[in-house]
Amino acid sequence: MKTVVFLCCLIGLLLPLPALAEQPPPARVVVVEVTKQEIAETSRLVGIVDFDRVSSVSGEIAGLITRQYVDAGSRVNAGDPLVELNTDFVRKDMDIKRKQREQISADMQKFGSTLKRLESLLQSNSASRQTYDDALYDHRSLQKKRESLDQELERLDLQLDKSTIRAPFDGIVLEKLKVRGEWIDPGSPVCRLASIDDIIVKVAISENLVLLQKPGSRLPIAIDALDLQIEGIIRGIVPVGEMRSKNATLKIEIPYSDGMIQNMSAAADILSSKKRSLHLVPRDAVVRQSGKELVYTVRDGKAIAVPVKILVRRGDQVGVDPSQLAAGLPVVVDGNDRLRPDQPVQIVQQ
Repeated sequence: MKTVVFLCCLIGLLLPLPALAEQPPPARVVVVEVTKQEIAETSRLVGIVDFDRVSSVSGEIAGLITRQYVDAGSRVNAGDPLVELNTDFVRKDMDIKRKQREQISADMQKFGSTLKRLESLLQSNSASRQTYDDALYDHRSLQKKRESLDQELERLDLQLDKSTIRAPFDGIVLEKLKVRGEWIDPGSPVCRLASIDDIIVKVAISENLVLLQKPGSRLPIAIDALDLQIEGIIRGIVPVGEMRSKNATLKIEIPYSDGMIQNMSAAADILSSKKRSLHLVPRDAVVRQSGKELVYTVRDGKAIAVPVKILVRRGDQVGVDPSQLAAGLPVVVDGNDRLRPDQPVQIVQQ
């Protein structure tokens, strides 16, 4: 009987040990303090990527397309060839003009020698003045013909150069309008080219927000399709409003990145109010759990979840309503992704 009682007591002492062993240690976290600042609220609005400068590139001369260097989507630099026209007739005309010039040059050399001889004879009265004048005028006529041929050769050389249609600026080919084997006339577009130095985001905003948007102001832009976070510069408002919605179009300049296409979605954080007192926390402090955005603060050694509504996004910080977080309150910026409400925590850095 004593043995049974002893074993029961021993089991009672050993049972709590596994429970104590399974209790996890406090989570190690890093915190920073909430700050207060006068700042304007922003609203995230979705717009589209667009090319502000699109050119229908055309040729200056007529001709048959013999080579095509680009296709839709091709990236080109200013001066790169787009299309090359047939130059067989131009080159043949140049050969003919060069031979004519050589013949005229030979005749001029011959008349030059004759002029020197007649000039000498004229001084000794061995030749008539009429003969000398006729030879002089023939020499000048040949000189004018050679100058005319020189100009025709320059024109043909220019035509030869214009036979290659080149990109007027750095850009992307949006559409190919002509193909190899087609005849084009002067002014016929061969492709539509968009400048990569003039990329904008167009966002429809309420007319009530127009006065808040200042040209030259910088604001964050997110292009989710490219997993891209960039900074844009407000360039102005399109001076034509939508009749029904009473919306205006805001133009925001952005730098080009590979993969950008026309009409791709882009989100912009647009100013939606005048400045007011907000509390700022680092972006790293905000986590999303159960479909809600929240931050974790620390009280009595435990993690306390505080739901927040983000009013402003600015660089690596976000602004929240002052009623949700007090200035100076510590918020977790590292280790918060694995926290749960009321979980014990240990602050390792502040």
